[in-house]
Amino acid sequence: MAARSWHRATAGADRRPQAPAPHPSPRPTTGGTVWAWAPHFDAPAGSRPEGPVPGWTDVVSIADTGFTTVAVRADGTAWSYGTNVGGSLGHGFLERRHVYRPGPVTGIDDARAVYGNGPTFYVLRGDGTVTAWGHDRFLVNGGRREGRGGVPVPRRVPGTGDVVAMGPGRLNAFVLRSDGRVRGWGVNITSVLGDTRGTRPTTIARLRGVAGVASAGGAVVAVTADGRVRAWGSNAHGLLGSEPLGGRRGRPVLVAGLRDVVQVAGGSDVAYALDREGVVRAWGRGASGALGDGDTSQHASAGRVRVDGLPEIRRIAAFGLTGLALDTDGGLWGWGSGLGLGRYDAGRRPVRIPLPGPALDLSGRHVVLDGAAPR
Repeated sequence: MAARSWHRATAGADRRPQAPAPHPSPRPTTGGTVWAWAPHFDAPAGSRPEGPVPGWTDVVSIADTGFTTVAVRADGTAWSYGTNVGGSLGHGFLERRHVYRPGPVTGIDDARAVYGNGPTFYVLRGDGTVTAWGHDRFLVNGGRREGRGGVPVPRRVPGTGDVVAMGPGRLNAFVLRSDGRVRGWGVNITSVLGDTRGTRPTTIARLRGVAGVASAGGAVVAVTADGRVRAWGSNAHGLLGSEPLGGRRGRPVLVAGLRDVVQVAGGSDVAYALDREGVVRAWGRGASGALGDGDTSQHASAGRVRVDGLPEIRRIAAFGLTGLALDTDGGLWGWGSGLGLGRYDAGRRPVRIPLPGPALDLSGRHVVLDGAAPR
């Protein structure tokens, strides 16, 4: 499951997506409140299905991976709640238990943003380094095969620095540096780390000017400052944007037909791109309606399918086979699988998910509402 974290966009009169800068803007100084629009995947019986997360105000970044949710507040602290999977809460213990009220992640006071995928989380620190914790010791250790079991206390990821954003996957992780280059580490079965046999942090060759990066399962997608999208890795589901399906590329290729893109997001072998006009396009694996094309069968598309039924969109996210979007009024939309445990339709087309007020940003089943929104 590829859950996506985010940098909160600065609120303003113009809610349209803006052209990507060479790298994301610094962490904002104000934040919002957090609302869970559906429970965690394995929430105990009797848990509140939706509502405000206690104490989460002034939140500037959030990462929801389905079982665990982590938030960064404007004061630089990180907090988490949900199910502890191999240390995913960062509270210092490994045993599996569900924590109902958020508690502080150990030893973090200068966080700028949080990212997560599966039961592993990453925090971007004020000095541009990355700290990680959770179930996958291999990823936390920067692709070093040493030790066993989870990591319940955050530790610095070796080989990272000058980082401004991330795009982690289930088996690998990617960081965007301030110079517009991308580095990755982890499993390289589908050549997402390039034409190398190594697993430790390595710079992706022939890729510059990157403004955003996202893991999409067997492939990685990146948007550059000129609004184009490049992809590399497996083309089994058409994520490289070419036919016939199949094969893989360790060097990024241009995904034709996408222009003026301002953001990319990735799920389980499916990718999404948002352009400057607020239009969302999808390509890759279409199972469970992930492409928003009305087809819930096991199929794939190398063509960039427009996700119909959406208003003008300003922010996108993805986890698993679910696509999510915020419109220019702060409304939340979703399509594909996993939309609130059956409370919505089968996911063939986008549906509006009710919220108590306009959302500023989103990750998984959580959104950040404007601080003045009704609770």
